[in-house]
Amino acid sequence: MPARITKRSKEPKATKVFGSNGVFYRFLAGEEGPIEIKIDFGSVPTPASYYYADSLLLNLDQDLRMSLLSFGRRDANTNKFADRIDVAIPTKSLFGPFWASSRDIEKTVDKILEASGVSVPKPNPVSSPESLAATVFANTIFAAVGETESTLDFYHLSPREVHLAKTQKKDIQLQPIIRVIVSTVLTKVFFDTLRPYAEQGEGLPPLVQRSRRAIR
Repeated sequence: MPARITKRSKEPKATKVFGSNGVFYRFLAGEEGPIEIKIDFGSVPTPASYYYADSLLLNLDQDLRMSLLSFGRRDANTNKFADRIDVAIPTKSLFGPFWASSRDIEKTVDKILEASGVSVPKPNPVSSPESLAATVFANTIFAAVGETESTLDFYHLSPREVHLAKTQKKDIQLQPIIRVIVSTVLTKVFFDTLRPYAEQGEGLPPLVQRSRRAIR
């Protein structure tokens, strides 16, 4: 009886990964297709400057699809910021990738607060600022929580970097912008502020375009 020869099926070819210094990417459907970018935040530079905040305010611009996060220190005698810094971020980035990646982080915050016996206070409204403040732009956030304080590290992943990666296979540089340090209690308020919009997906309610929350 003649021997039967069975050809082995070819194993799928591994997709080549490009990049270094904590930012890596690959092309999922060939070099003309979409690019997938992954960031190892343990290997990217941390922001050189930082700011402490005890209050926050979220403003949404539905027409421009941008969000403005105001972090500041509240005047003890008014409902206004004594000083603040504004971070502009695409609404899609804030309520899409960041919100999805922060679900386990919020669970950790809940466990810390429960173990500490701390209840989250009801947010007191803070007035919309009447003056301009230093404004930075970011589209990527790395959040880390501790027992007493948490950090929000803001980064900018430039379209220029993505373009050069697609066309020239250049390494992608992630630009650190600023670190905002807040109480872990305020971190919970931050997530509660984002929740109504994040749970609706990309679309925002037509009549509710602004959220004002802060705590002292």
